[in-house]
Amino acid sequence: MSKTVLVVDDQLGIRFLLEEVIKQEGFHVEAAANGKEALDMIVANPPDLIFLDFKLPVIDGPKVVEKLEQQNIHIPTIVISGLPEIAEEKMQHFASVVQTIGKPFQLNDIREIVNNLLD
Repeated sequence: MSKTVLVVDDQLGIRFLLEEVIKQEGFHVEAAANGKEALDMIVANPPDLIFLDFKLPVIDGPKVVEKLEQQNIHIPTIVISGLPEIAEEKMQHFASVVQTIGKPFQLNDIREIVNNLLD
């Protein structure tokens, strides 16, 4: 069975772009537009990897990871942000966060990350 990647971003264009690139690499992709939607999806059916926008409506990225880790749910998470230095500083104490990448990102970097973490 194919591994699942959850893409969480409030920008539709970024969600679609990440979805397409990750699908091309042979993985199943699910998407959420905000942190609450993401938490509900993760609890119901945990993915193998999460791409999580730092700034989200309803529940932001740091709060999503905090709530998951409080429930002892540890899923490798890539944080994406327009301000990667700030995001990295605020997310570094979470065990689940394996990397922070800036927007705009390179599609080849996304492919490499997904394949390295899921193959």
